[in-house]
Amino acid sequence: MNADWKAFLTDKGAVFNDNEEITTFGQPEIERFMVKNGPVITSLAHQALIKVTGEEAFDFLQGQLTNDLKDVSEQQAQLSAYCEPQGKVLAIMTVFKHQDALYLSFDGSLKQTILQRLTMFKMRSKVELEDVSEQMIQVGYAGDFADLDVQRLLSTKIKNIYEVEQVQDEALSDIIAIKLPGPYHCYSFFGPVEQAKSLWDTLKNNGEFTNTQDWNLIHIVSGQPQVNDTTSNEFIAQFLNLDKLNAINFKKGCFPGQEVIARMFYRGKATKRMMRLHLEEVLPLEPGETFKLMDEAEKKYKFTTVSSAPDIYEGTVCLAVTTLKPLESVQGQLKTENGAIANIEPLPYDLTED
Repeated sequence: MNADWKAFLTDKGAVFNDNEEITTFGQPEIERFMVKNGPVITSLAHQALIKVTGEEAFDFLQGQLTNDLKDVSEQQAQLSAYCEPQGKVLAIMTVFKHQDALYLSFDGSLKQTILQRLTMFKMRSKVELEDVSEQMIQVGYAGDFADLDVQRLLSTKIKNIYEVEQVQDEALSDIIAIKLPGPYHCYSFFGPVEQAKSLWDTLKNNGEFTNTQDWNLIHIVSGQPQVNDTTSNEFIAQFLNLDKLNAINFKKGCFPGQEVIARMFYRGKATKRMMRLHLEEVLPLEPGETFKLMDEAEKKYKFTTVSSAPDIYEGTVCLAVTTLKPLESVQGQLKTENGAIANIEPLPYDLTED
Protein backbone atom coordinates (compact mmCIF):
# COMPACT_ATOMS: atom_id res chain seq x y z
CA MET A 1 0.00 0.00 0.00
CA ASN A 2 1.13 3.53 -0.71
CA ALA A 3 2.87 4.68 2.49
CA ASP A 4 1.48 8.23 2.27
CA TRP A 5 -2.07 6.91 1.89
CA LYS A 6 -1.63 4.45 4.75
CA ALA A 7 -0.38 7.25 7.02
CA PHE A 8 -3.41 9.36 6.00
CA LEU A 9 -5.78 6.54 6.98
CA THR A 10 -3.90 5.80 10.20
CA ASP A 11 -4.36 9.43 11.18
CA LYS A 12 -8.11 8.87 10.67
CA GLY A 13 -7.99 5.97 13.14
CA ALA A 14 -7.61 3.04 10.74
CA VAL A 15 -6.17 -0.23 12.07
CA PHE A 16 -4.76 -2.69 9.52
CA ASN A 17 -4.22 -6.44 9.39
CA ASP A 18 -1.27 -8.19 7.72
CA ASN A 19 -3.01 -7.95 4.32
CA GLU A 20 -3.34 -4.17 4.74
CA GLU A 21 -7.11 -4.49 4.99
CA ILE A 22 -8.77 -2.16 7.48
CA THR A 23 -10.07 -4.05 10.51
CA THR A 24 -11.65 -1.01 12.19
CA PHE A 25 -11.64 2.76 12.49
CA GLY A 26 -12.17 2.37 16.23
CA GLN A 27 -15.99 2.18 16.25
CA PRO A 28 -16.82 -1.35 15.02
CA GLU A 29 -20.49 -1.29 16.02
CA ILE A 30 -21.16 1.95 14.15
CA GLU A 31 -19.10 0.81 11.17
CA ARG A 32 -21.21 -2.32 10.79
CA PHE A 33 -24.56 -0.67 11.41
CA MET A 34 -23.89 2.11 8.90
CA VAL A 35 -23.44 -0.44 6.10
CA LYS A 36 -27.18 -1.20 6.23
CA ASN A 37 -28.13 2.05 4.54
CA GLY A 38 -24.95 4.07 4.26
CA PRO A 39 -23.47 6.26 3.20
CA VAL A 40 -20.16 4.60 4.03
CA ILE A 41 -16.65 5.19 2.76
CA THR A 42 -13.68 2.84 2.89
CA SER A 43 -10.22 2.35 1.44
CA LEU A 44 -9.83 -0.38 -1.17
CA ALA A 45 -6.15 0.33 -1.65
CA HIS A 46 -5.27 -3.25 -0.63
CA GLN A 47 -6.70 -4.36 -3.98
CA ALA A 48 -4.44 -5.00 -6.97
CA LEU A 49 -4.50 -2.69 -9.98
CA ILE A 50 -2.61 -3.67 -13.12
CA LYS A 51 -2.18 -1.27 -16.04
CA VAL A 52 -1.95 -2.91 -19.48
CA THR A 53 -0.62 -0.90 -22.43
CA GLY A 54 0.96 -1.45 -25.83
CA GLU A 55 -0.30 -1.81 -29.38
CA GLU A 56 -1.26 -5.46 -28.77
CA ALA A 57 -2.75 -4.97 -25.30
CA PHE A 58 -6.36 -5.41 -26.47
CA ASP A 59 -5.69 -8.59 -28.46
CA PHE A 60 -3.63 -10.06 -25.62
CA LEU A 61 -6.27 -9.53 -22.94
CA GLN A 62 -9.07 -10.51 -25.30
CA GLY A 63 -7.44 -13.94 -25.49
CA GLN A 64 -7.01 -14.23 -21.72
CA LEU A 65 -10.24 -13.03 -20.08
CA THR A 66 -13.77 -14.50 -20.14
CA ASN A 67 -15.63 -11.37 -21.22
CA ASP A 68 -15.54 -9.44 -24.50
CA LEU A 69 -13.24 -6.42 -24.27
CA LYS A 70 -15.00 -4.87 -27.25
CA ASP A 71 -17.61 -3.74 -24.75
CA VAL A 72 -15.05 -1.84 -22.64
CA SER A 73 -14.62 1.85 -23.34
CA GLU A 74 -13.66 5.04 -21.53
CA GLN A 75 -17.30 5.18 -20.42
CA GLN A 76 -17.99 1.47 -19.76
CA ALA A 77 -16.22 -1.02 -17.48
CA GLN A 78 -17.08 -4.72 -17.14
CA LEU A 79 -16.82 -7.72 -14.85
CA SER A 80 -14.58 -10.49 -16.15
CA ALA A 81 -12.55 -13.47 -14.98
CA TYR A 82 -9.16 -15.01 -15.63
CA CYS A 83 -9.27 -18.81 -15.71
CA GLU A 84 -6.92 -21.76 -16.02
CA PRO A 85 -7.38 -24.31 -18.86
CA GLN A 86 -9.88 -26.45 -16.90
CA GLY A 87 -12.24 -23.50 -16.47
CA LYS A 88 -11.40 -22.80 -12.83
CA VAL A 89 -11.31 -19.13 -11.88
CA LEU A 90 -7.92 -17.68 -10.97
CA ALA A 91 -9.15 -14.12 -10.42
CA ILE A 92 -12.30 -12.03 -10.82
CA MET A 93 -11.61 -8.61 -12.28
CA THR A 94 -13.20 -5.25 -12.90
CA VAL A 95 -11.82 -4.14 -16.27
CA PHE A 96 -11.86 -0.49 -17.31
CA LYS A 97 -10.17 1.80 -19.81
CA HIS A 98 -8.58 5.18 -19.17
CA GLN A 99 -6.46 7.28 -21.52
CA ASP A 100 -6.05 4.33 -23.93
CA ALA A 101 -4.75 2.00 -21.20
CA LEU A 102 -6.66 -1.01 -19.87
CA TYR A 103 -6.80 -1.59 -16.12
CA LEU A 104 -7.46 -4.79 -14.16
CA SER A 105 -8.69 -4.46 -10.57
CA PHE A 106 -8.82 -7.63 -8.46
CA ASP A 107 -8.03 -9.11 -5.03
CA GLY A 108 -4.69 -7.89 -3.73
CA SER A 109 -3.61 -11.30 -2.41
CA LEU A 110 -3.39 -12.47 -6.04
CA LYS A 111 -1.36 -9.58 -7.40
CA GLN A 112 2.00 -11.25 -7.84
CA THR A 113 0.55 -14.57 -9.02
CA ILE A 114 -1.64 -12.99 -11.70
CA LEU A 115 1.00 -10.49 -12.79
CA GLN A 116 3.54 -13.29 -13.20
CA ARG A 117 1.09 -15.45 -15.12
CA LEU A 118 0.09 -12.67 -17.49
CA THR A 119 3.75 -11.82 -18.01
CA MET A 120 4.51 -15.45 -18.86
CA PHE A 121 1.76 -15.65 -21.46
CA LYS A 122 2.39 -12.33 -23.16
CA MET A 123 5.73 -13.72 -24.40
CA ARG A 124 6.85 -11.45 -27.26
CA SER A 125 3.61 -9.54 -27.59
CA LYS A 126 3.91 -5.77 -27.67
CA VAL A 127 2.32 -5.44 -24.26
CA GLU A 128 3.45 -3.75 -21.06
CA LEU A 129 2.13 -4.82 -17.64
CA GLU A 130 2.58 -2.43 -14.74
CA ASP A 131 1.52 -2.64 -11.11
CA VAL A 132 -0.03 0.77 -10.37
CA SER A 133 -1.72 -0.19 -7.10
CA GLU A 134 0.26 2.44 -5.21
CA GLN A 135 -0.08 5.16 -7.84
CA MET A 136 -3.87 4.94 -8.27
CA ILE A 137 -5.59 4.71 -4.90
CA GLN A 138 -8.96 2.93 -4.79
CA VAL A 139 -11.76 4.23 -2.57
CA GLY A 140 -15.24 2.74 -2.07
CA TYR A 141 -18.41 4.71 -1.38
CA ALA A 142 -21.96 3.34 -1.04
CA GLY A 143 -25.39 4.12 0.34
CA ASP A 144 -29.10 4.52 -0.35
CA PHE A 145 -28.54 8.08 -1.56
CA ALA A 146 -24.90 7.79 -2.63
CA ASP A 147 -25.89 8.70 -6.19
CA LEU A 148 -27.17 12.06 -4.96
CA ASP A 149 -24.02 12.55 -2.87
CA VAL A 150 -21.78 11.89 -5.88
CA GLN A 151 -23.84 14.28 -7.99
CA ARG A 152 -23.98 17.01 -5.33
CA LEU A 153 -20.50 16.73 -3.82
CA LEU A 154 -18.52 15.76 -6.94
CA SER A 155 -20.62 17.32 -9.71
CA THR A 156 -20.72 13.88 -11.34
CA LYS A 157 -23.69 11.78 -12.41
CA ILE A 158 -23.38 8.05 -13.06
CA LYS A 159 -26.59 6.19 -13.75
CA ASN A 160 -25.83 2.64 -14.91
CA ILE A 161 -23.93 -0.30 -13.42
CA TYR A 162 -20.30 -0.42 -14.64
CA GLU A 163 -20.64 3.04 -16.15
CA VAL A 164 -17.39 5.05 -15.91
CA GLU A 165 -17.03 8.79 -15.51
CA GLN A 166 -14.20 11.17 -14.78
CA VAL A 167 -15.09 13.25 -11.72
CA GLN A 168 -16.18 16.68 -12.90
CA ASP A 169 -15.02 18.61 -9.83
CA GLU A 170 -11.93 20.52 -11.01
CA ALA A 171 -10.01 19.73 -7.82
CA LEU A 172 -10.60 16.01 -8.40
CA SER A 173 -10.25 15.88 -12.18
CA ASP A 174 -7.85 12.90 -12.17
CA ILE A 175 -10.31 10.69 -10.26
CA ILE A 176 -12.20 7.98 -12.18
CA ALA A 177 -15.55 6.76 -10.85
CA ILE A 178 -17.15 3.39 -11.62
CA LYS A 179 -20.64 2.40 -10.51
CA LEU A 180 -20.72 -1.18 -9.20
CA PRO A 181 -23.51 -3.65 -8.35
CA GLY A 182 -24.83 -3.39 -4.81
CA PRO A 183 -27.95 -3.47 -2.64
CA TYR A 184 -27.93 0.31 -3.13
CA HIS A 185 -25.77 2.80 -5.03
CA CYS A 186 -22.14 1.67 -4.88
CA TYR A 187 -19.00 3.21 -6.38
CA SER A 188 -15.27 2.64 -6.74
CA PHE A 189 -13.00 5.62 -7.28
CA PHE A 190 -9.44 5.47 -8.62
CA GLY A 191 -6.93 8.31 -8.57
CA PRO A 192 -3.59 9.74 -7.39
CA VAL A 193 -2.97 9.86 -3.67
CA GLU A 194 -3.35 13.61 -3.09
CA GLN A 195 -6.65 13.76 -4.94
CA ALA A 196 -7.75 10.55 -3.19
CA LYS A 197 -7.24 12.35 0.12
CA SER A 198 -9.36 15.27 -1.05
CA LEU A 199 -12.01 12.86 -2.33
CA TRP A 200 -12.07 11.10 1.04
CA ASP A 201 -12.52 14.33 2.97
CA THR A 202 -15.24 15.50 0.57
CA LEU A 203 -17.26 12.28 0.82
CA LYS A 204 -16.71 12.10 4.58
CA ASN A 205 -18.81 15.25 4.90
CA ASN A 206 -21.86 13.08 4.33
CA GLY A 207 -20.67 9.55 5.19
CA GLU A 208 -19.05 7.39 7.83
CA PHE A 209 -15.92 5.25 7.72
CA THR A 210 -16.28 1.49 7.51
CA ASN A 211 -13.81 -1.39 7.54
CA THR A 212 -13.01 -3.98 4.87
CA GLN A 213 -15.06 -6.83 6.34
CA ASP A 214 -18.21 -4.75 6.70
CA TRP A 215 -17.72 -3.31 3.20
CA ASN A 216 -17.66 -6.90 1.94
CA LEU A 217 -21.21 -7.31 3.25
CA ILE A 218 -22.27 -5.18 0.27
CA HIS A 219 -20.78 -7.75 -2.13
CA ILE A 220 -22.22 -10.70 -0.22
CA VAL A 221 -25.83 -9.51 -0.12
CA SER A 222 -25.52 -8.60 -3.82
CA GLY A 223 -24.30 -12.09 -4.70
CA GLN A 224 -20.99 -10.79 -6.08
CA PRO A 225 -18.29 -13.48 -5.70
CA GLN A 226 -14.75 -12.69 -4.63
CA VAL A 227 -11.71 -14.88 -5.23
CA ASN A 228 -8.51 -14.62 -3.20
CA ASP A 229 -5.30 -16.63 -2.87
CA THR A 230 -7.16 -19.36 -0.96
CA THR A 231 -10.03 -19.86 -3.40
CA SER A 232 -8.15 -19.14 -6.64
CA ASN A 233 -8.19 -22.21 -8.93
CA GLU A 234 -10.98 -23.84 -6.89
CA PHE A 235 -14.25 -23.11 -8.72
CA ILE A 236 -15.34 -23.39 -12.35
CA ALA A 237 -16.70 -20.05 -13.56
CA GLN A 238 -20.38 -21.08 -13.54
CA PHE A 239 -20.07 -22.40 -9.98
CA LEU A 240 -19.49 -18.76 -8.97
CA ASN A 241 -22.52 -17.63 -11.02
CA LEU A 242 -20.30 -15.60 -13.34
CA ASP A 243 -22.50 -16.50 -16.31
CA LYS A 244 -25.47 -14.98 -14.47
CA LEU A 245 -23.44 -11.83 -13.75
CA ASN A 246 -22.63 -11.25 -17.44
CA ALA A 247 -18.95 -11.88 -16.81
CA ILE A 248 -18.65 -14.52 -19.57
CA ASN A 249 -19.14 -13.98 -23.29
CA PHE A 250 -19.76 -17.29 -25.04
CA LYS A 251 -19.39 -15.84 -28.55
CA LYS A 252 -16.09 -13.94 -28.27
CA GLY A 253 -13.74 -16.82 -29.10
CA CYS A 254 -11.00 -18.60 -27.23
CA PHE A 255 -9.69 -17.89 -23.75
CA PRO A 256 -8.15 -20.20 -21.12
CA GLY A 257 -10.83 -22.59 -19.87
CA GLN A 258 -13.23 -21.68 -22.69
CA GLU A 259 -13.76 -25.26 -23.81
CA VAL A 260 -14.87 -26.48 -20.37
CA ILE A 261 -16.96 -23.38 -19.63
CA ALA A 262 -18.66 -23.42 -23.05
CA ARG A 263 -19.37 -27.16 -22.88
CA MET A 264 -21.16 -26.68 -19.58
CA PHE A 265 -23.17 -23.84 -21.10
CA TYR A 266 -24.17 -25.50 -24.38
CA ARG A 267 -24.40 -29.21 -23.49
CA GLY A 268 -25.47 -29.39 -19.91
CA LYS A 269 -26.01 -27.31 -16.83
CA ALA A 270 -24.01 -26.30 -13.81
CA THR A 271 -24.01 -29.03 -11.16
CA LYS A 272 -22.95 -26.54 -8.50
CA ARG A 273 -23.91 -22.96 -7.79
CA MET A 274 -23.03 -20.23 -5.35
CA MET A 275 -25.81 -19.58 -2.82
CA ARG A 276 -26.41 -16.81 -0.33
CA LEU A 277 -27.07 -18.08 3.18
CA HIS A 278 -28.01 -16.56 6.50
CA LEU A 279 -26.91 -18.53 9.55
CA GLU A 280 -28.43 -17.61 12.90
CA GLU A 281 -25.11 -17.91 14.67
CA VAL A 282 -21.79 -16.16 14.22
CA LEU A 283 -19.41 -18.49 12.41
CA PRO A 284 -15.96 -17.17 11.45
CA LEU A 285 -15.99 -18.86 8.03
CA GLU A 286 -12.88 -18.24 5.97
CA PRO A 287 -12.81 -18.33 2.15
CA GLY A 288 -12.35 -21.95 1.03
CA GLU A 289 -13.54 -23.36 4.35
CA THR A 290 -16.15 -26.11 4.11
CA PHE A 291 -19.12 -26.47 6.43
CA LYS A 292 -22.18 -28.69 6.60
CA LEU A 293 -25.86 -28.01 7.12
CA MET A 294 -28.31 -30.63 8.29
CA ASP A 295 -32.02 -31.05 7.54
CA GLU A 296 -34.70 -32.52 9.82
CA ALA A 297 -33.95 -36.04 8.52
CA GLU A 298 -30.33 -35.49 9.68
CA LYS A 299 -29.07 -35.55 6.10
CA LYS A 300 -25.99 -33.37 5.66
CA TYR A 301 -25.26 -30.90 2.85
CA LYS A 302 -21.75 -29.64 2.16
CA PHE A 303 -20.96 -26.02 1.32
CA THR A 304 -17.65 -24.31 0.46
CA THR A 305 -17.30 -20.71 1.60
CA VAL A 306 -16.63 -18.01 -1.01
CA SER A 307 -16.98 -15.06 1.37
CA SER A 308 -18.52 -14.46 4.77
CA ALA A 309 -19.15 -11.70 7.28
CA PRO A 310 -21.14 -11.15 10.48
CA ASP A 311 -24.64 -9.87 9.76
CA ILE A 312 -25.52 -6.33 10.81
CA TYR A 313 -27.97 -7.53 13.47
CA GLU A 314 -27.20 -11.17 14.28
CA GLY A 315 -25.71 -14.28 12.78
CA THR A 316 -23.63 -14.69 9.65
CA VAL A 317 -24.21 -13.90 5.98
CA CYS A 318 -22.16 -15.83 3.45
CA LEU A 319 -21.79 -16.87 -0.16
CA ALA A 320 -21.00 -20.56 -0.53
CA VAL A 321 -20.86 -23.09 -3.35
CA THR A 322 -22.82 -26.33 -3.08
CA THR A 323 -24.03 -29.19 -5.27
CA LEU A 324 -27.58 -28.52 -6.48
CA LYS A 325 -29.06 -32.01 -6.82
CA PRO A 326 -29.06 -32.94 -3.10
CA LEU A 327 -30.88 -29.70 -2.23
CA GLU A 328 -33.93 -30.97 -4.12
CA SER A 329 -34.57 -33.49 -1.33
CA VAL A 330 -34.12 -31.26 1.71
CA GLN A 331 -36.63 -32.14 4.41
CA GLY A 332 -37.74 -29.33 6.64
CA GLN A 333 -35.52 -26.61 8.09
CA LEU A 334 -31.77 -26.55 7.47
CA LYS A 335 -29.60 -26.02 10.52
CA THR A 336 -25.91 -25.69 11.26
CA GLU A 337 -24.09 -28.50 13.06
CA ASN A 338 -24.55 -26.44 16.24
CA GLY A 339 -28.31 -26.42 15.72
CA ALA A 340 -28.70 -22.81 14.57
CA ILE A 341 -31.26 -22.11 11.85
CA ALA A 342 -29.81 -21.71 8.34
CA ASN A 343 -31.70 -20.22 5.42
CA ILE A 344 -30.84 -20.14 1.73
CA GLU A 345 -31.80 -16.62 0.66
CA PRO A 346 -32.78 -15.37 -2.80
CA LEU A 347 -30.09 -13.71 -4.87
CA PRO A 348 -30.77 -10.48 -6.80
CA TYR A 349 -30.43 -12.41 -10.07
CA ASP A 350 -31.99 -15.55 -11.51
CA LEU A 351 -30.11 -18.86 -11.19
CA THR A 352 -32.47 -20.90 -13.34
CA GLU A 353 -30.96 -22.46 -16.44
CA ASP A 354 -31.99 -21.06 -19.81
